[in-house]
Amino acid sequence: MASARSSDESLGSVFAALAANTAIATAKGTAAALTGSPALLAETLHTVADAGNEVLLYIAIRRSRQPADATHPFGYGPERYYWALLAAIGMFLVGGAVSIWDGIRALVHPPELEAFWVGVGVLVVAIVLDAASRVVALRQLRVQAERRGLSVRELLRESPDPTVVTIYLEDTIDVLGAVLALIALVVHRVTGSGIADALASIAIGALLCFIASRLTRRNRQLLTNQSVPDRYVEALRARLESQAEIHAVMRLEAVYLGPGEVLVAADIAMGDGLSGREVAAALARTRDELGRELPVVARLYLTPVER
Repeated sequence: MASARSSDESLGSVFAALAANTAIATAKGTAAALTGSPALLAETLHTVADAGNEVLLYIAIRRSRQPADATHPFGYGPERYYWALLAAIGMFLVGGAVSIWDGIRALVHPPELEAFWVGVGVLVVAIVLDAASRVVALRQLRVQAERRGLSVRELLRESPDPTVVTIYLEDTIDVLGAVLALIALVVHRVTGSGIADALASIAIGALLCFIASRLTRRNRQLLTNQSVPDRYVEALRARLESQAEIHAVMRLEAVYLGPGEVLVAADIAMGDGLSGREVAAALARTRDELGRELPVVARLYLTPVER
């Protein structure tokens, strides 16, 4: 389960990525216009989509941090998943589909290559800036993974915080895409054929569509009340059953309310010989203890049932 601290920490990754992508998009757009390279145009569209995504992720973080109120008694945590879903769709349409279309068009009508060294210089700078942004996101992922006792790969697969994951995957594709565009530019210059440029544009678009599809699926899962991983459920079950007054946990369900909040509901079979007052006191004490031990559990509902 994620810590509530990840919300504030995610802002650093968002701001670093937004600053890098704004500068890179401007430079790539200028270079694409000067060189006529389809791969550079694809990279420009890619980076523009990324910069827009960072704005959406910033909105996601701000809106998801609103306190619970009468209209949203469980808080606004799912706002983050909604805006992150929009960011993934934007990546697919603006970055992926348009890049593939432009690559296909360039295969049919290959453009001439101009201002070669401008394109090379811009792509080298883009690789450096994207790599720096990726380092920031990776460092944040490692902090979160260490806190939860997971590897970065496991965290990417199951993290309830889509912001840092989105930025990390975006920056990874940014670096790969810029390298592909650079190789295509060099091949175009050496061979005089724009086919490599067009194929690079299609490859960049395909990579973006793949990552966008993965992020869309993950945010859809979180929006539809996905349960927390089984190992956390079993740990919660063991913790509840360690209470002297609790005989057994008959049923336990835990779902994400947001990146740093979990709702837990359990049916509890109490020990023999307890009066109604003693049952109520035992459950209240258990709620208080778990609330202190696991701040991520924002709501805990314990229902006494017959064995």
